[in-house]
Amino acid sequence: MPRADLAALFLLSLAVRLAVAASISRPGYMDAAYYAVGAGRLASGGGLSETFLWHYLDDPPGLPHAGFLYWMPLPSLLAAPLAALLPGSFFALQLPFALLSALLPPLAYGLAWQVSTRRWSGWLAGLLMLWSGFFFPYWTLPETFAPFALAGSLALWLAGSPPPVDRWREIGRWLLVGALVGLAHLTRADGFLLLPIVALAPLMSPRRRSTQHAICNTYYVSHLAAVALGYLLVMLPWFLRNQAVVGAPLPPAGARTLWLTDYNDLFCYGCDLSPRAYLAWGWSNILASKLQAAWVNLQRFLAENCLVFMLPFVLAGLYRLRRQAPFALAALYLLLAYLTHSLAFTFPGPRGGFFHASSAAMPFLSAAGVEALEAGIGWAARRRRWNAQQARVVLGAGAALLALLLSLYVGLPRLADWRQADELYRQAGAWLDGQDVPPEAVVMVGNPPAFVYHCGRPAVVVPNGGVAELLEVAARYGVAYVLLDANHPPALGPFYHGEESSSRLQVVARWADGVLYRLTE
Repeated sequence: MPRADLAALFLLSLAVRLAVAASISRPGYMDAAYYAVGAGRLASGGGLSETFLWHYLDDPPGLPHAGFLYWMPLPSLLAAPLAALLPGSFFALQLPFALLSALLPPLAYGLAWQVSTRRWSGWLAGLLMLWSGFFFPYWTLPETFAPFALAGSLALWLAGSPPPVDRWREIGRWLLVGALVGLAHLTRADGFLLLPIVALAPLMSPRRRSTQHAICNTYYVSHLAAVALGYLLVMLPWFLRNQAVVGAPLPPAGARTLWLTDYNDLFCYGCDLSPRAYLAWGWSNILASKLQAAWVNLQRFLAENCLVFMLPFVLAGLYRLRRQAPFALAALYLLLAYLTHSLAFTFPGPRGGFFHASSAAMPFLSAAGVEALEAGIGWAARRRRWNAQQARVVLGAGAALLALLLSLYVGLPRLADWRQADELYRQAGAWLDGQDVPPEAVVMVGNPPAFVYHCGRPAVVVPNGGVAELLEVAARYGVAYVLLDANHPPALGPFYHGEESSSRLQVVARWADGVLYRLTE
């Protein structure tokens, strides 16, 4: 591969990513706020603990609470050194993610070059990955997108690459594949899905066709052992930490979302999220919800992963490259992620779970789309007497421009919204400070990580329910104030609009988009 091209593409990508990061001054939604607060907590010596509760799935005893028992810790671990070096700077928290995401376009270039050995294909795949449509505004955030995409795609590429001649180098390769899967899992819980995919890689190797069956079996067993060892080198410390904190290597909170019958029940308090309650919901509702999730995730794949206009080329490219092991593994992973986030995690999946998980396949989809476009140009040159070189320039520039325009169309409004996100929390925090409310007073809000980020006060989430559930949670966790905004649970609608009242909740402040209540005896 031309190293000068890779270096130029990396520098271009890094410049774009840093420009985007500079335009984002605060976390715009819960996930980004969660990892930003986690990084700050680590930097200040608070360890892997949290001063907020954003769900009640694990029946938390109180605050502070053991952290990262639902989401995984790697994004906060990556951002923590910058949080210590430049406290209060959200731009600083984005620097590791800008760097990691700037490596993805050269990775797409490498995949396209491996297939075609054409600089045109490499550059176009890299530019498609650079802009990446709906993913564009997310790459630099202290979130899972960049580290998961990089670790996952590298694991798939390395697992599907031709084996080295030297046996020890091959064992080292599988150790590295396992470690990359471990890093992906340490980033996202569904990173575990990569493990069975890379385990299939030797079945696509030429050694599978060996006439010596025993040698083939030995090779496969050594492959699995090396992958497992590399994976455990990364994940075992985390498993041991969880065992010490909750008595299990994998906390049970995430598994309870298998039994959701409504997305908002993710925030319920004392709900019966169990197989028995789920089956009582009825098979017609269960099947309808899974079909709906599958349909939404399919639409997301078509728009978000295929950049809309590249859809036919991506599908054709994956078919053309089906015998190329890295692309076959990536397609299998994408299918497994799609099924998992449609049929198992039916409600979180369409709300962003599949979008996040599919990021690991994006470099492969970019390269596959370019491969099909190149094949189409070749066909037209033979059958329609096109000038192939001219067609590559025109169509390649057009595809890159469309990707840029789509990224700007999606990204600019989102970046503008994020710059104004959670202004209500800043106003409420200023009011609490002005009233000399003790800093340890617990506040109930809709987005606890964001409230902690902006105000530095402990917070718990408004439970999905009515006033009775709100008061029950407030009593258990010592809530002093409740801040309701326009994005409140449906059952609290009449209360929020003043159609109902409670003697326990006294209005102390109002803003255009929120109401602050004080808990009274």
